[in-house]
Parts: sequence; C-alpha cells; structure tokens
Amino acid sequence: MELSLLVYVVLFGLSGVACLASIPRARTIQHSGTRNALIVFFVSAALWCGGYLGYLLAPTTASKVALYTIGFISAFVAVGAWVCFCVEYTGRSVQDMPFLYPALAVFLFFIVLKITNPLHNLYFTTEWTTEPFPHLAINHQLLYWVVLGLSYSVIMVGFFMLAERLYHTGTDSRPLAILFGITGVPALATILSSQVETLLPLMYEPPGVAVFAVGTLFVYFDRFEAIRLTGGATDPTIYLDQSKRVRDYNQAAEAIFPALTDAIGDSIDDISSTLADHISEPGVVPVTENGETRYYEVTTTSFLSGEIETGRLVTITDVTDRETYRKQLEQKTEQLEALNRVVRHDIRNDMAVVLGWAETLRDHVDEDGEAALEHVLQSSSHVVELTDTARVFVESLTGDSTVKLKPVNLRSTIEAELTTVQETHFDAHFEIVSGFPQVTVQANEMLSSVFRNLLGNAVRHNDKAVPEITVTGCLNGNSVQIRVADNGPGIPDEQKEHIFGKGEKGVDSPGSGIGLYLVYTLMDQFDGDVWVEDNEPTGSVFVVKLPIHDPTQL
Repeated sequence: MELSLLVYVVLFGLSGVACLASIPRARTIQHSGTRNALIVFFVSAALWCGGYLGYLLAPTTASKVALYTIGFISAFVAVGAWVCFCVEYTGRSVQDMPFLYPALAVFLFFIVLKITNPLHNLYFTTEWTTEPFPHLAINHQLLYWVVLGLSYSVIMVGFFMLAERLYHTGTDSRPLAILFGITGVPALATILSSQVETLLPLMYEPPGVAVFAVGTLFVYFDRFEAIRLTGGATDPTIYLDQSKRVRDYNQAAEAIFPALTDAIGDSIDDISSTLADHISEPGVVPVTENGETRYYEVTTTSFLSGEIETGRLVTITDVTDRETYRKQLEQKTEQLEALNRVVRHDIRNDMAVVLGWAETLRDHVDEDGEAALEHVLQSSSHVVELTDTARVFVESLTGDSTVKLKPVNLRSTIEAELTTVQETHFDAHFEIVSGFPQVTVQANEMLSSVFRNLLGNAVRHNDKAVPEITVTGCLNGNSVQIRVADNGPGIPDEQKEHIFGKGEKGVDSPGSGIGLYLVYTLMDQFDGDVWVEDNEPTGSVFVVKLPIHDPTQL
C-alpha cells in the first residue's frame, strides 16, 4: 500500500473509530434532544468514514462507487444531525423549527438525487487515474458544489447558535469554542481539494468531528453539559456539582453575585452563605447593593445518574416586586387590625355609653323632644351596627387567604337576621314568603352579615312611611337564589354596576358604603354572586346566589 493511500486510510479509519467510541459517552447526556442528535451525528460521521474507506479499498469500480455514495449520503445526514444538535444544545427545539417539514422534503429530495447519480451524473462522474496513487477519481459536477454551499450555509447557522450560547455563559468557554471551531477547519481542505493535486476530491470534515467528539465528551464533558444548562437561561442560573461547587454560571447570575467571577471550582458557601442556605431549602434571598435591596427566589433542579445526584441547577428569579407588594400588604393588614381594635373597643364602647345615657332620657323629655331623642337613639344604634359591619369587613380582609366554608342553614340564618333588624326598625314590615327552600348552603358564620346589611339597607334607604321588605327563595340547579325586595325609590341603571364597589377602591367607591362592599366581598369568598334588579312597581331587588352544600338533598 502506497504511503499516501495509507495516510487516507489511517485518517478516515481513526476518525470513524473515534466517532463510534464516543457514542456510549454521548448516551450519558441527560438532555434527550441533545443526546439523540449527537448520537445520530456520530453514527452518520462513522458511516461517512466507512464509506470513504470502502471507496479507497474496494476492488471493483461498482463497489467503489456504491461505497462512495454511502459516505456521500452519510455526510449529508451528518449536516442535518449537526444542525439538530446545535438547536437542541442551545435550548431550542427541533419540533419548533420554522419550515421543518419543507426542509425535510428538500433534504430527502437531495438524498434521492445522490442515490440516483449513476442515472444522471449531476453530482459526480468517475474515471481511473494514477495520481497521487492508482484510484477511481471523483469529478464533482455543478450540483455537488451547489449542495455543498447550501450545506455549509446551514452548518454556519449552527455555529452561530453555538457562539451565542458560549457568549452568554459565565465560565471559561474557550476550550469548547476551539473544539467547535476545529470541527469546521477541515472544510478548507474540502474546498481546496479540487485545486490541490495531492488532495483527493473528498470531504474532509470527519477528522474535525472526531476531535470534537473526543474533546467534548472525554476532556471537557462537565463543561459541555454545564454550558448547555446555563448559557441560554434568561433567569440567573448557577450549575453546581454534587459537592456544591460552582461548575458554571451565566452572566445574569454574575451580575447579582459578583463573587462568581472566576469562581469555577469554588464552594457556593464562599460565594454567598445566604444563597447556600437556600440550596437545600428553596426560598427568597435578599441581596443589598448600593443601598438597594432586591429579593430573589431560589429554586433547584437535581440531575441524577441512576440514583446518584451528579449536580444541581440553581435558578434565581427576581421577585422584588412581589416581595415588596407582600410587605405592603402585611403593613396594611397590621393597620387594618389596629383599626379593627379601635372600632371594636373604643368607638363601640363610647357609643354604648351614649345609648345608655340616651335611654335614661326617655322619662325626662316632653313630647316636643321625643322625636329628637328618637333620632339620637336610631343614629346611635346605626353607629353600633356600623362598628359590627366594620369588624366583619376587616376580619374578612385580614383572615386566612383560604376561607374555610361549611354547611349553613339558610332559612335559620335569614330568620335570625330578620328578628335582629326588626328590633331596630320596628316601623318596617318584613315577610318571608312561604315555600322558602329548606337547604344548607356552602358558607360560614359571616353569611349573617350579608343578610343583615341587605335587610338594613332596604329599610334605611327607603322613602316610604312603612318600608315593606319581602324575602323569597327558589332553587336553581345546584344553587339557591334569595331575593330581598323593597318598596323604596329604586336604584338607577347607571349605578347598578357600581353599587357594590366592583372595580372601585373599596370603601371609597360610589356605592352604598362599606356594607354592600362587604356583601360583595363575602359572596366572592362563598363562590356565590350578588346583583340588583328593579322591583315592580317601585323599589329594588337584591338577588343573592349561593351554592348548595349538598345537592343530593334536593
């Protein structure tokens, strides 16, 4: 065997062996998309080398052409696998690639042209020659160079995606950048093969693929995996090994924790003890810089090999706005609780004293003063009612975020509130229409406040000498509707949408005060609804819709 032929055999033989030897290592890559694309890339590169070896060593012209075609097609498959690898490694998805199916159709079309080349010779022709050693020379035609140019254009897109990923990583990515670059260097030999007599007109990329395979999967494997995990993350990200030492990070993480600079191999405790405390128990980490404190939520994702943890991906999300809002809510809650104590104790106690002294005046006023005294008593009672409403309202806002609901007897609740309101408004006429459903609803003890406010408002805002309030109920599927109708002045249509303070700022809304806003808030907690309609011939109807606790009781 001539020396020049031996050089080609050794070059492509070792390249093919290196690609095949790298497949088991590639199978350990955790990301399935990257793993599968890389395995196909190495398999196609190995077949590429095998086809060229067969072309060089086969004894007949037909076998040489067949084996060269196999290597030729495998090279084209390797181009597609390379692009898929670059897409998956950089955090994208092959399934989301634009024009995926048209690209596959074009890909298959060119493969068919390669297979059928003996029929049309658009790719290459052959002839025997003795330079640089006796062999079947391949004369590439125009279509070969067109497809080669298109292939290189697609390959460069992949290199651009890799370059972008390496740029955004925080670790030293130069070794991998060099390896990625070596993959493309042999393309120069491919381009020059038609001009240099000592070079066979082949594609010389397999040796570059072999160097890439050995370098990434055996020398810089940890860095290869770490860059895939951190480089494309938009959130600040740190990759730790099983000993909680920094293996990679992105620029966003370095901006928050400047100590990460040149910290590859350092323990996370050396970077930030507060951050280290939240690796095992995720939570919110405050970071103060230049007098400004920002809050970051720390979450971790473990990577396993079997049952052994090989590393952790630490993701740091800026939750400053959320934490600031939460602290503001806590402050407002404390203020509301303080207001509740003032209302519940100070104002209510003082009004109880006023009511007590006013009651003692009944026997000491003449007929002319009785009306005035009655107004004082009613207004004082109303203030006491308002303190009860304010207390319930504050408790509904400052209680647990998850409201505990239970079965509540609807009719008993309404009857109890009717009795209470009648004691205060003895000049009004109240009636529960017969046939009221005997059901329990999904609510809690605050349901009484809903009907206390609706019944009280029906009297308080009534302009008739004798306010008439009628309560009816009817079943509606798995819910029950209660209608509180009055004979008052009614509510204009333009105010119906705003009367409960919907979309407004609570007690500052243009509705009927805190009472109806409380009704709306409680109904929302009960997963019910409330709205207002016109009554005939005059007045309003407040409709309350509540879910039945046990629909089987119907």
